[in-house]
Amino acid sequence: MEEPSPISMLSDERVVTLLKDANYSARRELLKDVLGISFIASLHLNEGRQLRFAIAIEHEVVKTTRADRFDPPIPLEARYLQSLSPALSEYDDCFIVEGGASHGNTMMIVGTAALPRAELLPSSMYPRPVVVSVNGPGRICLEIGDVKVIYDRGALRYCNRSRVDKLWKKIALAFVGKVSTPCNISNGLTYGLYGHPSLDAGSWEAYKSDYVNIANEYCPILLSGVVEVIVREIQKAEHGGAFMLLPSPVRRDTLFQEKRWYSNIRQELSEAVHKSLALNSIYTLASQGKWIYPKGVLPIAPDDLPYWVERIVYPQLTNSFIDLRSQCQRIAHLTNADGAVVLNTMFGLEAFSAKLKGTSNNQNFRL
Repeated sequence: MEEPSPISMLSDERVVTLLKDANYSARRELLKDVLGISFIASLHLNEGRQLRFAIAIEHEVVKTTRADRFDPPIPLEARYLQSLSPALSEYDDCFIVEGGASHGNTMMIVGTAALPRAELLPSSMYPRPVVVSVNGPGRICLEIGDVKVIYDRGALRYCNRSRVDKLWKKIALAFVGKVSTPCNISNGLTYGLYGHPSLDAGSWEAYKSDYVNIANEYCPILLSGVVEVIVREIQKAEHGGAFMLLPSPVRRDTLFQEKRWYSNIRQELSEAVHKSLALNSIYTLASQGKWIYPKGVLPIAPDDLPYWVERIVYPQLTNSFIDLRSQCQRIAHLTNADGAVVLNTMFGLEAFSAKLKGTSNNQNFRL
C-alpha cells in the first residue's frame, strides 16, 4: 500500500467537514499548496539545522492575529522558508500567506505574526485559525481550530485537544462578575483621544443580560484555554515544571516548606484574562447590533456599526489575545526554577519555586 502524503490530511473526515464551511472554502486550495511546499521545505537544512516553522492562512476579512507585512511580499518557496524560518519560533510566531488575483495567483508570504492560539478563541465567533507547522524532516501538523492532524514521515496521527471547561463553571462566576461592572467594562475599550469611554446607561440596562450571558458562555472556554497554553509552554521547554491553582488566601504555613512569595499578588495574567473576556463580550454584542457606549464614541457616518466595530473593537480584541498569551508564557517561564508556580483561582500570581510539605511517620518531606 502506498504511504499517505501530507496532502492526504485534507481527506480526514473532520477536516473535510470544516473545509466545506464557507469560512474555509476559499482557503482549501491554498492549504493544499502550503502542505506540499512545507513538506518539501522540511527536508531542507539551514546551516546544518532542521527547519521548524509555522504558516497561518487567515480568513479574507476576519483576522485572528496582527500581521507585520513585508514590502514587497515574498514567494512561498522552500528556499525562502529555508532562509527565513531560523529567525522565528514555530511555537510563538508564524508566516502569514495569501494567494489570489492580487498576488498574480501566486502563493506569497505577506508577513509574520504571533501564532494564533485556537485554545483561547471562542469557537462560536471566529473562523478558526488554519495553521500548518513543520517540526523536523517530514513532520507536518495541520491545525484548524480544535482539529489537529499530524503527518509523521508517512504515518497519520490524530490529536484531540483536552477540554476541561466544566471545571471552571463556579470559578467563572467571579470573572464574569468583575467584567460585568460598568467601571471594568469601560476600562476594556479604548478609543483614540477619547480614552476609556463610559457606558451609556440606557444601552447598558437594555443589553446587560445579553452581555453577562456572552461572558458566562465564553469564560470557561477561555480559562481552560489559558491553562492549556501554560501547560504547552511548560512542555515546550522539555525540562519539566509545575503550577498550582489554589484557593485564596493560600495556606502558606501548612502547604509549603519553601517558597518565593511576592509581597503583593501579581495580577498581570488575571487582568489579561479579564480584558479578553470583556472585549470579546463587547465585540459579540456589537456584532449583533447592540452597542453599549454613547453614540459619540463611534463616527456617525457611515452609519454601519459592524464596519466601525471591525476597525475599532476587533483590533483591540486581537491584541488582548496576544498579550494574554505572553502572560501565559511568563507564568510558564517561572516554572524553570525548582518547585511550583502558585496561582490563586483568579489567576493571580502568589509565588514560584514553591516546595510542597508532606508528612510521613511524623516527619516532613518535600515533594
